[in-house]
Amino acid sequence: MRFRTKTILGVAVIELALLAVLVGSALSILRDSSEAELTQRVQLGAKLLAAAAKDALISQDIATLDSLVNEAISTQQIDRIRIVDANGLVISEGGDGEVMSHTFHQEESVSKVTDGIYDWSAPVIAGGIKHGAIELSVSTAPLHVLLQSARRWAAGIAGLEMLLVAIFSWLLGSYLVQQLSALREATRHFALGNFEHRVSVAGSDELAETAQAFNRMAQQIGESHEQLRIENEARLQAQLNAEFAKNQADDRNEQLNGIFALSPDGFVSFDANRCVKYASPAFTKLTDLEKIDIIGLNEAEFSERLSRQCDLEMGFPGFEKLRALTTRHIFETKIPVKRILEVGLRESQSKTVSQILYFRDITYETEVDRMKSEFLSTAAHELRTPMASIYGYSEILLAQEFSEEERREFLQTIYKQSELMISIINELLDLARIEARGGKDFVMLPLALTSLLEDAVSSYKTPNNRPRPSITHLPESVFIYADRYKMLQALMNILSNAYKYSAATGKVSIEVVQEQNVQSATVAMVGVRISDQGIGMAPAQLTRIFERFYRADSSGKVPGTGLGMSIVQEIVELHGGQVKVESTQDVGTSVTIWLPKHIGDRGAHIGAEKHENET
Repeated sequence: MRFRTKTILGVAVIELALLAVLVGSALSILRDSSEAELTQRVQLGAKLLAAAAKDALISQDIATLDSLVNEAISTQQIDRIRIVDANGLVISEGGDGEVMSHTFHQEESVSKVTDGIYDWSAPVIAGGIKHGAIELSVSTAPLHVLLQSARRWAAGIAGLEMLLVAIFSWLLGSYLVQQLSALREATRHFALGNFEHRVSVAGSDELAETAQAFNRMAQQIGESHEQLRIENEARLQAQLNAEFAKNQADDRNEQLNGIFALSPDGFVSFDANRCVKYASPAFTKLTDLEKIDIIGLNEAEFSERLSRQCDLEMGFPGFEKLRALTTRHIFETKIPVKRILEVGLRESQSKTVSQILYFRDITYETEVDRMKSEFLSTAAHELRTPMASIYGYSEILLAQEFSEEERREFLQTIYKQSELMISIINELLDLARIEARGGKDFVMLPLALTSLLEDAVSSYKTPNNRPRPSITHLPESVFIYADRYKMLQALMNILSNAYKYSAATGKVSIEVVQEQNVQSATVAMVGVRISDQGIGMAPAQLTRIFERFYRADSSGKVPGTGLGMSIVQEIVELHGGQVKVESTQDVGTSVTIWLPKHIGDRGAHIGAEKHENET
């Protein structure tokens, strides 16, 4: 709402309030005085008429009473007159027809009238005896008409006065608003950023002084705004540079946190006072030391705390030794498990990081190196025996002359030892290939166990024309998911051991076991048990059956490389199965291959089996 409008409305409200009070008071006075005059006139007329009609009423002079009534009515000041005797009987009456039908009930004053007719009664008393009463009725309508007319005149006069006041207020408001409008226009320019705008000054009154003060303020604001703009630009640039640097730092920290979280190697950083500042998740996993246990420890405390987790013979070397070493140091932990860790130290010139320890778990590499050395040593030992025989007999044949029969015996020995060397090398290569590929080259198909066992029995060539192995409890609808060639190889190795380590009269049998009696098995398993009646093994020998190059017969009379059961174990475990061996010395040995059953469409199994046989 504009200031001018507010001025006009303010003056109008004040004027309206004053006029309301003045008009209300005047109309109230007019109403009260008119009602008092009418009340007085009626009451006085009633008293005068009662005095005039007293004798006629006592003498029951009806003609005189009618004359008095008609004369009073003719004055048109009274609308109805009724004269009653002491018993309330009407003796004479006259007046307006509408008022005549009105029921008389006396009111004290005109203000008490509710039906539009003022009634008043004056008693006629003579000698202390009431002989009757004069009842007068006067309509209050003329009074209401008078008051309504007065209200209309008052409203008209008040409206005219309000109009004049509004015109005067508008002129006054226009004069007052002129400078304020200029100030408002200036503020709009300031809001749009135009601090060069100034307010024109006219006169020397308070509004002119306000305009001058406003111009001075505008100049100061313009200068301050320019200074703030320069400072804000500089602050914004600094903020952008800080945010860019923070984003780079956050990005680098996020990358480092991700690297530390994913890295299997452990890291421990130290602050400028050489106290532990940070430990990566991998370090806590390698050493079983929680961050809360080591954060804030100095070098000596950290070394002592870490040494508790280490083996006494290969403990943590300490910081002085690490600084003196040019290569990384190896130590061994015993808690939470036995591990071989490689540790290195790198010092930093940073203000917040003085040095970083690097821990790497080399347990697997160390174990692999040990196993590799042990394997090469064992393989060299196993190959040395046939090589020595071949070399010795070849040297004898070249150095001396022998009969044809002796030469043939020597050559046969060389041939057998060469055949043994080839078998060892082939089985070593086969075992290495299985381990390296991890079963990725297996051709896995649903195979009927019956067909697989029949192929194994028919393909195996028994030594010295011994009887073929017998098959019992052969099922018709049991399938496994396997590589046919590898499973045949495993079965052939077990059958070969069964015949080699049993007498010529000993029997070899194959039995299918379908009970789920394998520990840790989570799926239905089927077992193939191959039993012999051979020399058997002692408990100490049984624990080493899967070691490479281990042979239960140490006499050397039974041919073999000592790698067959190792190959069997690798093949079966890559199929998700297990190998169980039970043996009693001088009684015999049972080898059970447990494999997961394959549940699927029988037609698909038959088709896959047929395809595999054709291949």
